[in-house]
Amino acid sequence: MSKQSAYLFGDFRLLPEAQSLLHKGRPVALGGRGFDILTLLVERAGEVVSKADLFAHVWPGYIVHDHNLKVNVGNLRRSLTDCDPAADYIATIAGRGYKFVGAVESDLPAPVRPVSFPASHYAAPHEVPKLLGRDEAIQQICGQLDQPGYVTIVGPGGAGKTSLAVTAARHYRGGHDAIAFVDLSTIGDPRFVVPAIASALGISLGLDDPVGGVIAVLREKAPLLIIDNCEHVIAMAATVVERISSEVPAAFILATSREPLRTRHEQIHFLSGLAYPDQATALSSSEALQFPAVQLFISRSHGSGTAEPTEDYVRSVVSICARLEGLALAIELAAGTARALAPSALDDLFRDGFGSMSRGARDAPLRHQTLEAALDWSYRLLPDREAVLLGLLSVFSGRFTADDAEVLYSAGALDPVTGRDALSQLVAKSLVSTDDDGGTVHYRLAESTGAYAAQRLFGSGHRQQARRQVAIRLRDKLQIAEREWSSQTSREWLRKYRRTIDDVRAAIDWAFDPAGDAELGIELVVAALPLWQELSAFREMLAAIDLVGENSAALLKLPPLGRAKLFTARAWAMTLARHMHPQTDNAWRESLFHASGSRNAELEMRSVCGQAVFFAYSGRPRTALRRMRDFAAEKGLNWSSAPDGKRLLAHIEIYAGELDSASSHLEALMDEWGDLEDGYGLSRFQVDLPTGIRLSQALLSWLQGEPDRAAHLAGYAIDRAADLDHMISLGNAISLAALPIAFVEGELETASRLQRQLDDVGRRENVGIYEGTALFFAGAIQAARGDAAGFTGMQDSIAGLLRGGWRNRVPFYRSLLAEAYIAAGEMRLAEDSLRAVLTEIGIREERWWHPDLRRVAGMIEAGNGRPDRATRYFEKSLDCARAMGAGAAVRRTERLMAALG
Repeated sequence: MSKQSAYLFGDFRLLPEAQSLLHKGRPVALGGRGFDILTLLVERAGEVVSKADLFAHVWPGYIVHDHNLKVNVGNLRRSLTDCDPAADYIATIAGRGYKFVGAVESDLPAPVRPVSFPASHYAAPHEVPKLLGRDEAIQQICGQLDQPGYVTIVGPGGAGKTSLAVTAARHYRGGHDAIAFVDLSTIGDPRFVVPAIASALGISLGLDDPVGGVIAVLREKAPLLIIDNCEHVIAMAATVVERISSEVPAAFILATSREPLRTRHEQIHFLSGLAYPDQATALSSSEALQFPAVQLFISRSHGSGTAEPTEDYVRSVVSICARLEGLALAIELAAGTARALAPSALDDLFRDGFGSMSRGARDAPLRHQTLEAALDWSYRLLPDREAVLLGLLSVFSGRFTADDAEVLYSAGALDPVTGRDALSQLVAKSLVSTDDDGGTVHYRLAESTGAYAAQRLFGSGHRQQARRQVAIRLRDKLQIAEREWSSQTSREWLRKYRRTIDDVRAAIDWAFDPAGDAELGIELVVAALPLWQELSAFREMLAAIDLVGENSAALLKLPPLGRAKLFTARAWAMTLARHMHPQTDNAWRESLFHASGSRNAELEMRSVCGQAVFFAYSGRPRTALRRMRDFAAEKGLNWSSAPDGKRLLAHIEIYAGELDSASSHLEALMDEWGDLEDGYGLSRFQVDLPTGIRLSQALLSWLQGEPDRAAHLAGYAIDRAADLDHMISLGNAISLAALPIAFVEGELETASRLQRQLDDVGRRENVGIYEGTALFFAGAIQAARGDAAGFTGMQDSIAGLLRGGWRNRVPFYRSLLAEAYIAAGEMRLAEDSLRAVLTEIGIREERWWHPDLRRVAGMIEAGNGRPDRATRYFEKSLDCARAMGAGAAVRRTERLMAALG
């Protein structure tokens, strides 16, 4: 920075350090850009200053259109002419730049003799509360203060920059009072920055060069200077601090700002929110309480109370801290609100946003009284283009890329260059955060910032266009995703597209609103079908499809392939509902009709296999097999070319009692697909293929008499499904293989653990067969441990499964109930339970458990004192099991015959 204190031309006096232009002693209003242009031209009076030099001085590091320079120079000329119409101070040199042509004189400052005061006369910082979780930050800042230059703590409003600066300064000074504190938030004019700093250091304000006085004090007395809240006067603050650092590199200066000052001597310490637990990681209450964000909330909400917070309370606190992203001010405000409530009310307190937060402490700055005030402070400082873009970005519900943001620029009348610059500035000002995910930079608005920005956007003419642009972008992105669906692994595909679901929900809400676009909404729903299926979100998918059905006129415009996809997805959603929809059979017929009309072979096969799953779930596995085999014969299909279909065929063959055929198919699948590390493709029939192969092979191995191998395969299936976070695959692996195997083999502790895991899946997915199975085995485990109350749970679960249309495996469950009654000596109830099997619609089709049904009948006869009749049942059981290849049933029956003698 130039050391000239003033430039004189005409009746003007230019004061660069004060960013002031006076005409006959009266201030002349100039914009910040105009002042920068004038300063450079005056400093180089008589020289041609090129456009490149002006751009570098006025817009350092930015790409700016020539038009911006012309406009600012024109405004500057008008301001000078309004004061002095007779003079022309700025000449345009065609093709080269501009020249200041007025006569310029300069004042050199007199040597500064500052008035010295003892250190106690410095403006001291106010007291701040003890900081949590900032020890490492304090150490880093103290280390930076030992280096030449100054330190700027940069972070969003309410992150705790001021408290950290004061605490770090006191730590660095070891408790001594040689600290001067300047709060720039109390001034609104850049001209008062220098006086404020001088005043804090006890410098006489009558000096011709107050900055020189500041420099002298910092050089001679070496106090630590804190300059707080620079963001709204950042150009002047940066100019002053840079001059000081240039002349006194060893000066101790600590600034705070919501964006960097961007000068040569600046060292930046970026301050993020307080650490809080990752909600995806299961932590105990004591573990969660080790995080400073949680500690802050608890300390502010409990006050001096001594009661320990409950597990549920801590879990709710973790959720709130995560939504607030560890922002200290927001956590304190939320905790203040929670203090007046019962702990049980905490979970619902901020479910619909943070508008109910209490005000902050009365002695806190106004900008810290509410979360909205803190955001207002930042928003008011934004140039129009950045304010417009911030509002537009609020239409994203989660993370977004630069390409995603670019589709919004036109909605706000921003050209791409301006939009990209505005986005980078919002990041620099801590209003948008970034993270790098595999080489791709993702942007995100904190939930509180997004809600605030959405309020700003509401009612704006940009809003509808922005939401339309996002919906179009999502539709196009998900159409690409569907094409990638067959070539990527589940892990890869979900990692790439999982996070778009929140934006999909918001876009669908807009599209089906009367002010939206139903045709675009229908296209978006169709494009999102694979995402819902991979996320196992069938209830949500069915609700979206129902919305489509309510817009019949728009639906008629959908091409045949789109309608086929929609009807097939609808049938799947009905099949996997909590209670199988009564129209599911018709839904699959409609699916087959539209799939055939689409002339898409892949979709036809998926529809046929989906219908087969429905038949199997409703207790008709042999009907399912006939349908699949007839389709293959009609189309000339070799199931080896469709491994998902082949796996499904094999699993249904197990239920039909065709164990040898199932074994042949599964062994072939294991050879070809079983050793793949990351698996093939995705869950075309709702179950991840490698998981499905293992769970089917586990069930088959168990029936064939290999329980150890079965348990190993089932464990692999569970681990993989859990790793993928694919709930349908996980639910199937537990309910169809791991849990029944563990229970029948007498591994009650393992069975109990699996039952709880399945219960959790059932609650998450609301799939009736999971809920019913979890309830049945909860009762079965209870009964096996001698508690007769377990019988009621088993009976209720069977009744619930039948009401929901889930007839698959009900004969198996009834036989286990009968065995539980036998063990309790309740022979009549055991007989009633087994007799009920004969009333099942599909008892002749579901043959896999027939050997054991006869074995249990023999056990009842033996318990009733009829050994001859028992023996005949046992012999029939053996004949059936051997014919089927069910080695486990053979061994169970032979043990009973040996005991019968």
